[in-house]
Amino acid sequence: MTNLTILYVDDDAKHREIVAEALGNAGHSVTQAPTATVALELLQRGRYDCVVTDYDMLGVSGAKVVQEARNVHPGATVCVVSGHRKEDMQDLPAGTMLLRKPFSVPFLLDLLTPR
Repeated sequence: MTNLTILYVDDDAKHREIVAEALGNAGHSVTQAPTATVALELLQRGRYDCVVTDYDMLGVSGAKVVQEARNVHPGATVCVVSGHRKEDMQDLPAGTMLLRKPFSVPFLLDLLTPR
């Protein structure tokens, strides 16, 4: 199994911490960001194999995180997690991987792990 560096972005602290802990327990290095603004700063300073972001956050949305992740880390796997329908997220770049909340961590790991 490949150990991944993952940036996990979600303004719901409880959800973020639970998922980050599960990803860490699976052997991955996880950096947590409580806001999209923090995530944008972290993307400039670190290298990530995967970026997983909530869509609906106060201020800057997950769509901006996706755009910046693709610009700064073009080889990274980028995934948006949200309770919203795809039709409600028209500002996401084409081809963005979407995962509906609630989701299982094993399923997320399967999506993020390179083949």
